[in-house]
Amino acid sequence: MKKRWSLMNNENLVAAADTYPTSISSLLLPAASLNISSAVSSLNRNSLSISNRLSSIYHDWLFVRQIAERYQLPLVANERCGSWYIPPDIKAGSAYFKSTDGHQGQWAFSTRRLNLQVLDIVEKHGGCIIVDSTRRGKSMPDALSKTVPIWCAVMNSLLLGESYESTGIYTAEDVVSPSEHSQIQARLDSFVEEAK
Repeated sequence: MKKRWSLMNNENLVAAADTYPTSISSLLLPAASLNISSAVSSLNRNSLSISNRLSSIYHDWLFVRQIAERYQLPLVANERCGSWYIPPDIKAGSAYFKSTDGHQGQWAFSTRRLNLQVLDIVEKHGGCIIVDSTRRGKSMPDALSKTVPIWCAVMNSLLLGESYESTGIYTAEDVVSPSEHSQIQARLDSFVEEAK
């Protein structure tokens, strides 16, 4: 049976694919909705204190745990930052999707970091949640918004013998502009050829 590896919706990935988020706004839980300006003010006051940083990690872990419980998928840390948010006893694995491979105009598929161990986890559990962090002011790390979708599209093509046109590349619409999405898609053939 053919399976497509995908960051976003895919009817072949899991039985209830329509329940998975396709944008950051659909990912947020009701309890996670905060007044942005009050949150930023609060963070700015104590942003450099050790207690604030530890508290931030703890609250981010609570959010990660809620998402994992909601979607019933294992957690994979995108090293190094993702490991801060997953207790070792429940971490299903690690990956290294480099953010610079997703930087504007620098998109790449790394043949040095194939992250094949993620395929084993996805096969066993029907998917996974890759956990990472980013600097203040960004809603999603480049590794998650672009590098992982590139990896999924290339893996689909290599493993299933399908072109990216039939499997598609899925990016978060509220993070990756349509222009950037199409520029990445235009490079997928060369990424697949490099990986062969």
